[in-house]
Amino acid sequence: MKKLLLSGAAASCAMLVLAPMSFAQSDAQLRSELLRAQERILELEGRLASDLPPASADGQCFARVLVAPPPSTYTETIEISAARTETIIIPAVTETVSAEVVASPERIERRIIPAVYDTVTEQVMVAPERVERTLIPATYRTITETITIEESRVEPVVIPAQYETYTEQVLVRDAYTTWQPSEPLFASANTGDPDAETFARRNFSARDLRELPTGEILCRVEVPAEYQTVTRTRLVAPERIVYRTATGGTSESPVTLPARTETITRQELITPEQINERVIPAEYETVTRVVLVQPETIEEITIPAVYESRMVERIVTPAREETTVIPAVTETYTRTSYSGDGNLAWREVLCEINTTPDAIRQIQIGLRDAGYNPGPVDGIFDALTYDAMVRYQEANGLVSGQLTRAFVEHLDVPWAPLTVNFYPTIE
Repeated sequence: MKKLLLSGAAASCAMLVLAPMSFAQSDAQLRSELLRAQERILELEGRLASDLPPASADGQCFARVLVAPPPSTYTETIEISAARTETIIIPAVTETVSAEVVASPERIERRIIPAVYDTVTEQVMVAPERVERTLIPATYRTITETITIEESRVEPVVIPAQYETYTEQVLVRDAYTTWQPSEPLFASANTGDPDAETFARRNFSARDLRELPTGEILCRVEVPAEYQTVTRTRLVAPERIVYRTATGGTSESPVTLPARTETITRQELITPEQINERVIPAEYETVTRVVLVQPETIEEITIPAVYESRMVERIVTPAREETTVIPAVTETYTRTSYSGDGNLAWREVLCEINTTPDAIRQIQIGLRDAGYNPGPVDGIFDALTYDAMVRYQEANGLVSGQLTRAFVEHLDVPWAPLTVNFYPTIE
């Protein structure tokens, strides 16, 4: 089932009427709460009557749209390119002269003097002194004794009460006529979002939103009476207590169950575990190794630089920059603006409740004949059909974004909304 959105005071009253009811309430309390909720709905509908569309029959749907203000023309000068400065680099002037240059730079040569080693004999430790420990295990004796596992007692057993359930029908709401919110066909068929204003702001720029509707669509419908199946519980047998017997059965009178005992065998410590310690001295051996007498060194020799005379270029006049100012370039345009934000007004529309695939096919044929490609003529109001409708409305000075009656009749398509006398079930 398709979920419907309830707005404002009608939503709060619908939530009150459809709220879950306690099974413990009597029929008189349920009826009293339903009457108060219905009176509240009628009271709020009376207060909001001035904001409702001017419907005169069931099946009419209206959308609140933004009617743009009249345009005005003005002239504006736009700067195409800003004033700027242009810098020209004038290269340096050089001349060739004779100068003494380095043919081979000064350098340092390094010679490695190897290290000197000597052989020595010394004693090294093979194994350090250590303590050897011997474990003498503990001794035990076996003791047999009887212990009580469970004392004598009386065990009550609670037999729970028994209940049975039964159902009955309860009137939740009487039939009445009201305004039902709907959603634009494009938003319903392509986004799954019933809020057309939210869809528009996600998919259109700020400039395009001047021509888009607010997404408010209301249809006059007849709501049938609603009933609710209530499940109730009644007591069949009350809770009672019996007592467990030694054989595993039950008795109505208290029964004392005997204590339970068990014979166990356990180990008792006689002599604790002990450790004997013995010191083992360290072990040494004589080894011969090579030791460093004089480390390796590096001897540095400086070789002086070598110079020679060559012809080289020197700068007579250094390079410089010359800056030229280029003025800005402007162009004058004539533009159209809108004074004010426009007005919100109700316009009769086709929506998902009061239209049929055949009506959509007629509109698609009209758009195709007018030179606006609506995609396949299949009775589905998809993105191609929506785009063709908006382009036709903008080209002909119509309110755009909705299947308004003015648009359908301007397209020379018969205006035939479906008569609505049902109300979808809320899940």
